[in-house]
Amino acid sequence: MNPDPAAPADPTNLLRQQLILAQVRIMELEDTRDELSPRLASLEQLLAQAQTLADRKSDEAAHLERVRTSLQQQFDHLRHVQHVTNQALEETRAALTATTGREQDLLGETEQLQQLIAAQAELARAEQARAADLAARLATALAESASRLERINQLDAEQRAMKASRSWRWTAWLRSLERTLGRHQP
Repeated sequence: MNPDPAAPADPTNLLRQQLILAQVRIMELEDTRDELSPRLASLEQLLAQAQTLADRKSDEAAHLERVRTSLQQQFDHLRHVQHVTNQALEETRAALTATTGREQDLLGETEQLQQLIAAQAELARAEQARAADLAARLATALAESASRLERINQLDAEQRAMKASRSWRWTAWLRSLERTLGRHQP
């Protein structure tokens, strides 16, 4: 059997060559790590900002929902008041037809009740418009919150893809070694 002429005769030289190649690869990986560290920090900061924004928008949405509920209750109350007022108006009209002697007095009261009804109806319309505006703002806030959540999910997927990559798995031992050596250095 003939020895390979390209192979070094000395195992020590072979070991040195392999050690040099390993050191070169380690330096390349350290360079890559140094390039990726600021991007990872930036992504983590962006993720934290997105979470803060999502929390704030969620709080705003909850507040808007409470305001909408309150306005709905006020609107329902005004409808009830309007109904009660309408009943009172009908009773007043019945009394007007029954009592002919007090026609002028009852007409004045009827006009006042109609003005009150009109004012309440106008107030109810204003409250409806306000509730619609709040609902639109709530929808906008929810859409913005959904887009932010989608961005967060996208960033999470990118991070998972990076950690699932072959290079990430193959270099796990280097990261482990770096963590181990990093603890022992002053």
